[in-house]
Amino acid sequence: MINSACESYRSDVEQVAAKYDMSAYVDLILALMMQESSGQGTDVMQSSEGAYNTQYPQTPNGITDVDYSIACGIQELKYSMTKADVTGPNDIANIKLALQGYNFGADSYFSYLEDNNITSWSFESAKEFARIASGNTKRHEEDPLHDPAGPWDYGDQRYPEHVLRYYHPEES
Repeated sequence: MINSACESYRSDVEQVAAKYDMSAYVDLILALMMQESSGQGTDVMQSSEGAYNTQYPQTPNGITDVDYSIACGIQELKYSMTKADVTGPNDIANIKLALQGYNFGADSYFSYLEDNNITSWSFESAKEFARIASGNTKRHEEDPLHDPAGPWDYGDQRYPEHVLRYYHPEES
């Protein structure tokens, strides 16, 4: 369920989503926000390290303007969804690819998928990408991210599952 902090951004998300032709994905954007920040802080979409952030440091929580974070995050998600050929809010298979691309960085992740003829998301392929991207660096077993985010020290290898627990598209 989306918490009240994220819900309080619904009208902002709706306005920015409309600007980028993403109105059908407001609930998905809010689910992503829920996973990224639970609506807390100024970089609610955790989009400061993405390609669309040109005004703030590209470091974790570098964005200090909520509206700018939302705009960057929506553009980042749209780019990833285009790469994943998402056809609509119920295209969960391709949404999974898009979400993992959002978390890992779309260009490198989609290049990896293409190079390996991978057309659907799996935890195994996400782990393999993270292994390569981390330079074979494992998370320490005591690392609080080890179990929820995966064994490799790169991104969240279960990111689609984590976002989708908050996303329940209307059945059409």
